[in-house]
Amino acid sequence: MDMTGEPRDHGNMEARITKLEADVAAMKIDIGVIRATGATKSDIAEVRAEMRSEIAGVRSEIRSTVAEAKSVIIMWVAGLVFLAQLVPAAVRLIERYF
Repeated sequence: MDMTGEPRDHGNMEARITKLEADVAAMKIDIGVIRATGATKSDIAEVRAEMRSEIAGVRSEIRSTVAEAKSVIIMWVAGLVFLAQLVPAAVRLIERYF
């Protein structure tokens, strides 16, 4: 020990530095992999634009399908109302002639 109370080998400083250097090297490799495979802001912006375009297309398809369904429902209801008016008249005609 020296006068400050620290061991003369500084707590095995050489081994600790060697381990730190190995850890930094591993972190450099990890960061390189992340940079190579990670998405950038422009990648994310591109995907976002594609998603918005796809969503707009789906919304348009849904609107046209709903509009078509509305018209079919209206036609069915109108047809049923018309038939509801004809059936009693047809029954009266059948009763009168048969």
